[in-house]
Amino acid sequence: MSGNCPGALADGSGMRLAVTAAENAAPLAPILLRGDLAAAADAAGKIGYRGIEIHVPDIWSFDAGGLAAACSASGVRVSALVSGQLNVRLGLSLSDDDPGIVERALEGLGLFVEAAAALKSGVVIGWVRGRIGDRDGRAVLARQAEAIRRIDVKAGDCGVPLYIEAINRYEIDSLNTAAEAVNFIRENGLKNSYVHLDTFHMNIDEYSFAKAIRQCGPLLGYVHVAENTRHYPGHDRLDFQEVFAGLERIGYGGFVTVECLPLPDGMEAARRAFEYLSRRFVFQT
Repeated sequence: MSGNCPGALADGSGMRLAVTAAENAAPLAPILLRGDLAAAADAAGKIGYRGIEIHVPDIWSFDAGGLAAACSASGVRVSALVSGQLNVRLGLSLSDDDPGIVERALEGLGLFVEAAAALKSGVVIGWVRGRIGDRDGRAVLARQAEAIRRIDVKAGDCGVPLYIEAINRYEIDSLNTAAEAVNFIRENGLKNSYVHLDTFHMNIDEYSFAKAIRQCGPLLGYVHVAENTRHYPGHDRLDFQEVFAGLERIGYGGFVTVECLPLPDGMEAARRAFEYLSRRFVFQT
C-alpha cells in the first residue's frame, strides 16, 4: 500500500527514524540530544537515525545554513523544526486577544517556514496555537484558523509542510485528537498542512491507535513515538505493534521521531529507542 499515505517528507523508500535535539532544554523536556547541533547530527547518524528534529529556542537567531551543512556532513536530514518555544519562552500564540501578539507569532512562524525551506524540512505547530481557556471556543478557533491559513499559504509558496499536532487535553484545550485535527485542516481549506500524531498524546485521548491513524489517512504527515509514561519506546507497555501496523496499513512513509524523556540520559534513551524500534519494525537504513 505504499504511496497511499506517503508522509509529508517521504522519499518513496519507507519510514525513517529521527530523534529530538536542541542546543539547550529543561532537564526533563522530551529532547534527547543536547548541545551543539552539528555534534547532535553526527551522534544521531552514528546511532543509525536518518533524521533529527530541532527544537528552536530563538528562531530570530537560528542558523539554518550552518545546520544544513552539518546535517549534510553527517548524512541525516532535519525531520522538523518545532515552534513551541514561541509560546513557552516568548508567550506568543495564534489565539491571543492582542492582535500584536498574534502578528508577532506569525512573524516567528514565517521565519520557521523560511528556515525549514532551507533545510527541506517541515514545521510543527503545537503550543503556539494557544489555549482557549474561558473564552468563546468558536471565536478562538476561528482566530487560530485565520492565522494558520496565512502561514499555510506562505508554507505552500516555500514548499514546506506544516504539522498540526494533536496534543493531549491536559496540555492544550483544542485539537486533542486525530479526528479534530483532520476536521480543522479540511474545514479551513489548509492546503499545506498535515496532522502530526504522537503516541504519548494518543494514549490519553484516542480510543484506538489504529483508528486514529486510519482517520488521518493521507493527511498524516508526521509521527512522534514514546511510551505511555513518555520514556523511550520499549521501556513500558504501549502497543507499538498496533501503531506500526496502522502506519503500514495506510502506507505511511514519512518520519517517525523519538520524542521521549531523556532518561536514564538523553544519549542512552536515543540508543535504546533506536535498538528497540529498528529490531521490530521496518525502516529505511
